[in-house]
Amino acid sequence: MKSRMGRPSGRNTGKTKAVALSRRRLFGILGATAFGIVCGGLAPAQSHAQDYPAKPIKIVVGFNPGGITDSVARITADFLQRRIGQTVVVENRPGAGSSIAAGYVASSEPDGYTLLLATADLGVLPATRSNLPYDVARDFTFVALPFIQNPLIAVSADSPYAKTEDLILAMGANPNKIRFGHPGVGSINHLGTVMMESAINVKGVPISYTGAGPIFIDLAGGNIDFFTGASYPPPAGVKIIGPAGSKRHPSYPDLPTLAELGYPAAAYDPWFGVVAPAGVPADVLGKLNTELKAVYTDPEAITKFQAALAFTPEKDYLTDQAFRDYVLKQSQEWAQIAKRENIVVQQ
Repeated sequence: MKSRMGRPSGRNTGKTKAVALSRRRLFGILGATAFGIVCGGLAPAQSHAQDYPAKPIKIVVGFNPGGITDSVARITADFLQRRIGQTVVVENRPGAGSSIAAGYVASSEPDGYTLLLATADLGVLPATRSNLPYDVARDFTFVALPFIQNPLIAVSADSPYAKTEDLILAMGANPNKIRFGHPGVGSINHLGTVMMESAINVKGVPISYTGAGPIFIDLAGGNIDFFTGASYPPPAGVKIIGPAGSKRHPSYPDLPTLAELGYPAAAYDPWFGVVAPAGVPADVLGKLNTELKAVYTDPEAITKFQAALAFTPEKDYLTDQAFRDYVLKQSQEWAQIAKRENIVVQQ
């Protein structure tokens, strides 16, 4: 509407400006919204791994400092941070057979910055405990399984048993009399020894301890007869009579395996691997595995693992789904053993 002088009225001018401004705002909002939708639609296609890692990574250990698991974690952390240019810290959260650490990692953000240096106990504990803070099949991303430990059967240095066959014969001739130590009911050494007994058809007397240290003290003193979870080198007062794992031990190449003695189902193989919370993006998982592979094939790292642990990473180790399948299969087998032998951890 024009004024009588042919010019727009002041009132209408304000309205026109308001309408124009409103249109500009509307178009701006629509444009921004459209841009956001387009970018939002493209965001999932962008790689999460482009900036990973952009901050320190934490490797959680379910045992005290100074043990085998802690050593594996610290050597891994050292060589991983050399490659990625970020700090990698080891955090010890011991207790409850390592389930406290596993539960902590299971409830962490699945962003690749919180990892668990897991052991075979991850799949063993569900066989005897019902109140765990994690579900092994649901709560983890399985990253890498570089280490299969070859446990050794140890006896007192003064023991009459010079080889595994001697121990087997003694257990057969003396049912429920030969004593073996283990670091806790439901531990892998406990269930592994029970599995060995079942496969050989012998029966010993389990004696529970709080860890390997007290076991070796009593073993050297003759208070128990054997322990299947020893590593190389054995402590003073103890000798090795054979491997409890599925392979011959490189430090004792002349000692046959249980399978070679005719008992293929008697061996057990503890392991050490890296897991993360469930839901880690595939590209982050891929980058993490690439870096870990470089660590576990590094000649200097291999030398350090050998010096500290007397074992080294497997050349073609399991990752991702194959690692998960391996753990879940083992977990089912441990559950069957615990049920058959009525082994339950009192809670």
